[in-house]
Amino acid sequence: MSKFLRAIKSNIPEKDKSELTESDLKKWGLEAIHLRSYQVDGVGWLSQCMKNQQGCILGDEMGLGKTCQTISLLAYARGCLKMNGPFLVLCPLSVLENWRQELERFCPILSVICYTGDKEKRAELQKELRNDQCFHVLLTTYEMCLKDARYLKSWKWKILVVDEAHRLKNQESLLHQTLKEFTVGFRVLLTGTPIQNNLQEVYSLLTFIQPSLFLPDAVEDFVSAYSDVQTEPALADELHRVLQPFLLRRVKAEVAAELPKKTELVVFHGLSALQKRYYKAVLMRDLDAFRTDQNTKTRLLNILMQLRKCVDHPYLFDGVEPEPFEMYIYIYNGHRVLLFSQMTRMLDILQDYLEYRGYSYERLDGSVRGEERNLAIKNFSSKDVFIFLLSTKAGGVGMNLTAADTVIFVNSDFNPQNDLQAAARAHRIGQTRPVKVIRLLGRDTVEEIIYSRAVSKLRLTDTVIEEGRFSLLDQAQSAASGLQLSEILKFGVDKLLSSEESSIQDVDLRLILGQSRDGRWLTDEEHVKLNESDEEEDEDMEGQNHMYYFEGKDYSKDPSAEDEKTFELLLEKQLADLEDAGKEGRALRNKAGMSLSGPLIDPGRKKRPLTESELEQRRQKRQDAAAKRAKLQEERKKQQEELNYKKKMAWWESCGYKSLCLPRVDSEGEDIEPDEDDDDVVSWSSTDSDHTAIRYVLGDVTHPQADREDAIIVHCVDDSGYWGRGGLFTALELRSDEPKKQYELAGDMEDLELGNVLLFPIDDKQSRLSGRDYLALIVAQQRDNANNLSGIRLTALDEGLKKIYRDAKQKKASVHLPRIGHSTKGFNWYGTERLIRKHLATKGISTFIYYYKRATSHSSTVSSTTCTSTPSTSHSASDPAASSPSGSPHSSSALSHSEDLTKSPKPSTISHEGQDAPGLADFMRGVHVYFYNMAATEKKKLARYLITYPFTSHVTHIVGEVESPVHAQELRDLLHQYPQTLLVKKKWLESCFANQMKVSVSKYVIRLT
Repeated sequence: MSKFLRAIKSNIPEKDKSELTESDLKKWGLEAIHLRSYQVDGVGWLSQCMKNQQGCILGDEMGLGKTCQTISLLAYARGCLKMNGPFLVLCPLSVLENWRQELERFCPILSVICYTGDKEKRAELQKELRNDQCFHVLLTTYEMCLKDARYLKSWKWKILVVDEAHRLKNQESLLHQTLKEFTVGFRVLLTGTPIQNNLQEVYSLLTFIQPSLFLPDAVEDFVSAYSDVQTEPALADELHRVLQPFLLRRVKAEVAAELPKKTELVVFHGLSALQKRYYKAVLMRDLDAFRTDQNTKTRLLNILMQLRKCVDHPYLFDGVEPEPFEMYIYIYNGHRVLLFSQMTRMLDILQDYLEYRGYSYERLDGSVRGEERNLAIKNFSSKDVFIFLLSTKAGGVGMNLTAADTVIFVNSDFNPQNDLQAAARAHRIGQTRPVKVIRLLGRDTVEEIIYSRAVSKLRLTDTVIEEGRFSLLDQAQSAASGLQLSEILKFGVDKLLSSEESSIQDVDLRLILGQSRDGRWLTDEEHVKLNESDEEEDEDMEGQNHMYYFEGKDYSKDPSAEDEKTFELLLEKQLADLEDAGKEGRALRNKAGMSLSGPLIDPGRKKRPLTESELEQRRQKRQDAAAKRAKLQEERKKQQEELNYKKKMAWWESCGYKSLCLPRVDSEGEDIEPDEDDDDVVSWSSTDSDHTAIRYVLGDVTHPQADREDAIIVHCVDDSGYWGRGGLFTALELRSDEPKKQYELAGDMEDLELGNVLLFPIDDKQSRLSGRDYLALIVAQQRDNANNLSGIRLTALDEGLKKIYRDAKQKKASVHLPRIGHSTKGFNWYGTERLIRKHLATKGISTFIYYYKRATSHSSTVSSTTCTSTPSTSHSASDPAASSPSGSPHSSSALSHSEDLTKSPKPSTISHEGQDAPGLADFMRGVHVYFYNMAATEKKKLARYLITYPFTSHVTHIVGEVESPVHAQELRDLLHQYPQTLLVKKKWLESCFANQMKVSVSKYVIRLT
């Protein structure tokens, strides 16, 4: 008997049969869940462990409800043992929100604090927790735990729960070392893969949960004590007795046999000609790595990774030119998919394809932030999203995604346990449909042998664990990687490179994937099964079935003699080419495009060189084929767009929705005047006639200054469907109930594409005696999932103004716009005004741009000559006449004016408080200042001796900053229109205030070149 078993016998008493029932747990706060019998047993086992142990491992297979069993344990600790916490729960970021939701749903009596956020937010949370310690569960991630370990160590935790605890399988890891320093009463480790590799990992978990019995420095004693369990059955039994008090593991086959069936398929695919050329080039890139055994492992691993990229997609290599391709598409209706890949760049390619096909999807990988991860999981679970793109590492653990019934692995993990974890996201308790797991493998490539080795490792590992023969775990590792890396890389080259032609062939996916009915995979055994003879027969029949369906079959594990021979021929040929090339050959070896052409053929056979005419004929055929494929692709795209449009129209009809969007400019065949050259249309020297000039007015754009004609008010919005607050959004709401109602309805009906224009009347609350007022909402901005708002897209604005012109022409209406982009730094107002002139004013549409006249002091600053010193400061007020991307209140920005603006009334002499302020300094008497492109804080500071008013012709000085050519052009226009005005730096005002006198401007004038 080993010292470990003796220590357990003397310190860990036998567990009593638990009398815990589900009704007890309900009494202590558990609700909204019905525990299965094995889960109640699991909670009972955990409660028994709490009596006499420092910790335990709940190692149930993935999908059996480890989370709800742990929550039940916390309810037991609080209700029965009267522990009020604190309890610490650590989990991956991807499942943090799921833990929070299930804690609040299943045991609302436990108060939960999510410890996440940036450094400032966490510091604020720490302060709140110190002042008010009334919480039960602190929920956080491994990363937050490591960042704030010093703070978390200061707490005395009653229970520590570590989800996905295989992170602790190395006792030298930072997380393991950090958590060992915490003061913890009881430790619970949750992992669906408690044992993967060797006895050292087993001991690492044991020393974490029971450090008093399994000392960290006794790992070698533990390994040596049980190294011979294979030959000594008594020793194997003893090892089970050592693990039994600390590890509980149940599998689905034993306790959840009622779960829908999971079927695993391996689908082989061919490689395109481009992929084959790259595959050959990668193999020949580093010849020395194959010719020596010294220090070549890293180089061979790099070759292996590059070959896997070849098999996945050639676009994973930078600079690969797109090639024409055929798409064979067959859609199973009603299924939803989890698609896993090891490479996020492969997910990028797949995402582009999904965008092109118009399929709905969500995505989660390591670059996605926590809030976006939660939103992606929620959207996939609650909405009809077709596919979820996941990286195996970030999306393969902890999450519950039973909305999917199909799992696709684009490429396999080297560790098969990781793929099992990933597939368990769909095949778990709560799944109501049969699950199909589809694995894609490149035929005759390294992917095939990697998967074959992984299957062998998984089977051998399972056998070893079941029989307690842990010493064989190391043998399982070596069996899975027994071949030299150089031999693995040679696998399949004989067949793969025997021809340079593509080996991708059309197949019947329905035959391969099996029958589906009403969105469910059929579970009968009547699917097509291809055996060895079938494969040979199919290959004889001109390779009509290059993809094969395998279920539970072992694959070839070693490179064949033909592979070895072919590789040697390839190697000799490459070396001969390099020797012939001499120095050029050595340089050629490092070129990316080397060895990308030509099939692998017998050196004895020489291929006849093609003549120029034959080469030209081949080029022409390829060009014709590419053009034909491009045409077919375009036709399919149009057909898909038409199908999507018909579906949307049917949906709208079923909902009784009628779009208020103006039709496309060319959709009704109306003749549109050709666009004139901008330089001809727009003249900034005020040469336009009154009929074609933009009129700038002071006033409220929501109450247009129109006579008897109809008026169209224009406002820019984003595509989110959420009505804004402040500024013009609030002003329009006061004017009419329709804007918010119609905009949000269009958002719900997915009718807010960039360039769309919603047009509707707004006379429901207020109306004019003659003429109607309409509102045109141009969708000119985009808002992403993280709520980030883009700037105004001038292309969308351009399209929207074209539509408004046509409608205004038909209605004989005038068009009224706010100063779009007001106060938005860097906004291209110059280009925006050119568009307004081009599409409206120069085509005879009466066009007005409004500047809101505030009742109190505003962004421009004036010191009246008629009033003794009346200092005031600028303030920010909502401006319904000014439109910006956010729709929020604005301060001043650049203006472009015509004669209408100069007719505005002179500024009054009322101060900011509405009273005169005699006795203050008046050295700035006679100075009328307009601030251009200045921050609000700067304006407020500089305007303390001035009264602020809108821009008028009386302005004497423009104080501003020039940051772009657009600013320079706008200022030139202002100075041209108001030649008496000086453009100066803000330092002029600062100098005046510092000296308490009006100083000369000569040193401060800004000269525009």
